[in-house]
Amino acid sequence: MITVHHLNNSRSQRVLWMLEELGVPYEIQRYERDPKTMLAPASLKKVHPLGKSPVITDGDLVVTESGAIIEYLAHTYGKDTMLPETGGQAWLDYTYWLHYAEGSLMPPLV
Repeated sequence: MITVHHLNNSRSQRVLWMLEELGVPYEIQRYERDPKTMLAPASLKKVHPLGKSPVITDGDLVVTESGAIIEYLAHTYGKDTMLPETGGQAWLDYTYWLHYAEGSLMPPLV
């Protein structure tokens, strides 16, 4: 089962959205930032040495960075539903929206 290591005020939301779209079972391990420093708790560093989120664990695999997680999930669990064939306009649109969500849409939402 996939575990989403979710830090409040992080980009974990898009990972949860992707898992819901795929219908993949998952569990959430929640972490809270220090209210004064806004840093992640030391317990998250047991999963990711920098204490960054989002992070998922899928069996023995640890995947970090929301864009990389989305691509991993699409390639692993959504080959038939999420990934267009490489090279055409559909693939360019997919790539555009993947990067748009991270670079342009997320900053105003955070």
